[in-house]
Amino acid sequence: MSNNAVTTNKKNISLSQLKLPTVSQHGLKALEMINTEDVQFSKLESILSSDPMLMGILIKYANSPIYRKHIETTNIRQAINLLGFSIVKSSILICTMRSYCEPVNEAKEMLWKSSMHLSIMAKLLASNISRKLADEVELTAMMSEIGGFVLSSNFPDEYDAIVLQSKEKNIALFDAEYEYFGLERAEVTSFTLKKLRLPQTTMDALDGYLKKEVPYRCDRNNDKQLAVLILASIIIENEPNIDIIQDDDLYNMLLERLELSNLNLEKLLENYEEVLLEGQFL
Repeated sequence: MSNNAVTTNKKNISLSQLKLPTVSQHGLKALEMINTEDVQFSKLESILSSDPMLMGILIKYANSPIYRKHIETTNIRQAINLLGFSIVKSSILICTMRSYCEPVNEAKEMLWKSSMHLSIMAKLLASNISRKLADEVELTAMMSEIGGFVLSSNFPDEYDAIVLQSKEKNIALFDAEYEYFGLERAEVTSFTLKKLRLPQTTMDALDGYLKKEVPYRCDRNNDKQLAVLILASIIIENEPNIDIIQDDDLYNMLLERLELSNLNLEKLLENYEEVLLEGQFL
């Protein structure tokens, strides 16, 4: 931990004490159906249509700059056909996280914005490798701040104070959380993702990302996701200064390992700004 940590007594919170996000009844039914070998499309459509928040997210998702076609998506059937089952599953989990974070405050909005921006950039990057990887890393990136969400939802007043102190003293938020709660962000994240039954590759990639590990090979799915997350964070941190990004040794090393050395960074940033300008689908 940093030597500049917030000077507050540790609460030494146990993971078992935390109230965690839970998937809605309709969301659970949809996940169970999607995970079966023979998905009954009409029943899935009916289940998703019964959850107004989830239905709204799926339609917004389908009409986002990343997915939209020439014709506007106006109903669940069109959204499912366009997005596919894997994105529907991701949407259910993201919807779960969003509803869990109500009521919204400044700290939660900051965390949401951070995870949203990382998700957009990671997906755009991974789209240059494969659609499957892009879909997977999008969910992984959206869960990057789930540990912070859990702490802020359980201790809203304390967390607001921690965020303020971390800004005033220029302290990493991870360090400030640990000093106050006695919990590492990676611990909270891993505990939460297990309860939500997320794929092991997602948990491994996020664990490496939060612990600032660098993959030396990108043969496995979780290593590819980890590399994409690190690349996305480097770009977001330094954009729009293309020269600084392209001179970063870690950036170039990971591009090579992911076979993305010919990446058009200027076009990538244009696409990223387009998505942000038009408004995030969530």
